Amino acid sequence: MIMTEWYIKEINDVNFGDKRLDARLRHLISTMSNSSEESIPQAFNSWGETLAAYRFFNNKNVTPEKILSTHYESTLERIQKESVVLIPQDTTEINFTGRKKIKDMGCLSSEQSQGFFMHPSIAITPEKVCLGVVDLQLWNRDGIGKRKLSKNKCIEEKESYCWIKGYEAANKIAQQANDTKIISISDRGGDIYEMLERTPSATNKAYWIVRSSINRKIMQDDTDQRKIWDKVKSSKVVGEIEFKLPKGKIYEREIINPKIDRSERVVKQEVRACKVTLCPTPRKGTKLSPATINIVHCREVNPPSEKERIEWYLLTSLDVTDTKSVLNVVDYYTSRWQIEIFFKILKSGCNIEKLQFTTFKALSNSIALYMIISWRILYITMMSRVFPDAGCDQIFSKNEWQSVYLFVKKSVPPRSPPTLIIMTKMIASLGGFLGRKHDLLPGPRAMWTGMRRAQDLALMWNTIRGLD
Repeated sequence: MIMTEWYIKEINDVNFGDKRLDARLRHLISTMSNSSEESIPQAFNSWGETLAAYRFFNNKNVTPEKILSTHYESTLERIQKESVVLIPQDTTEINFTGRKKIKDMGCLSSEQSQGFFMHPSIAITPEKVCLGVVDLQLWNRDGIGKRKLSKNKCIEEKESYCWIKGYEAANKIAQQANDTKIISISDRGGDIYEMLERTPSATNKAYWIVRSSINRKIMQDDTDQRKIWDKVKSSKVVGEIEFKLPKGKIYEREIINPKIDRSERVVKQEVRACKVTLCPTPRKGTKLSPATINIVHCREVNPPSEKERIEWYLLTSLDVTDTKSVLNVVDYYTSRWQIEIFFKILKSGCNIEKLQFTTFKALSNSIALYMIISWRILYITMMSRVFPDAGCDQIFSKNEWQSVYLFVKKSVPPRSPPTLIIMTKMIASLGGFLGRKHDLLPGPRAMWTGMRRAQDLALMWNTIRGLD
């Protein structure tokens, strides 16, 4: 079995209090990463090995927190080497509807559905290189139709509290990485007043960016505006941005058919910014204080139609004192899409919604392990784009890059390792990447398939050399 350096760094110091469990984890991550798209029985060579995997994930001493513990530490080390690190967080459904009843599993949007919710936070650089997972929240919903009742609950008892806990995880990182600027990023679900009142202080060292979903009231000032969106729209334009919007779907509640095809186009937005002081949101039994925050408004110029207009209101604790700082907020927020790619790797590359476990505990533990594998795929994909000329030996072991080179090029591997982008393209070619002149750089799908085959080649290469 090949135990490459990245496996060792990410999980080797995990301590379950049982050396057999520690050794089993090392065997599992090696085998499962080589067969990320396959089921647990398909990944292992025998029923005995499969049964051992099931027993491990159901073991009372095994938890997602312990599985991820060493990976958290390694991620922190990578964070501490950076000047700015973004920590996007988001919620996704893990859907097992239509399957046999799973022990301790809750429902999703209906009583007939089966599944649970996952809310991770990942660390990325402004260049979009994923440094690792920093937090994981999992929960079940025991019923639906309780939204009205939740209004009388304190924020700590609501599902939406996951966004504040995600910020707290980022803030903990900020307290441990004193020389790194940590910025927590949330989509519209994070627009919670208790989140917005966490202005920079000795306690709140992490900054935040939240996409606004509520046109909140502001404290009275010398203008006529009484809502934050109106206030920022009346501010002067401080800059413009352009980006390519991929084709996809537009979702509108107002129309009968909620899906409209959206063609690829270049979006040009005007950017405005201002400072506002929010009126506190009324909470039963709690008196909140006014919060002074900054808001950045991005509005598309000349969209194809009003329904297709791309418009964002971004709330932030970062300074927006000049054009550069305002555009930085926008650039940081657009990096949030990396967590969506992370979800895609988990669900499509690792097929976590097809796992055949019968308990929520086993599913939670296996997903924690797949999160480390998914991080590795995303890390390599983006590293090759940001540092294409770096030596591939910075990421791949000698067995890995030499075996892939021999198989793809049909020639003896060179003494010096190829560049990272050359090796990445070779690995992606094992996953169907054609590498034509007009093709873009390899994406996660080609990488997760190619990396699985690359591990098989490395195992074969190591075995052959061991027979010499």
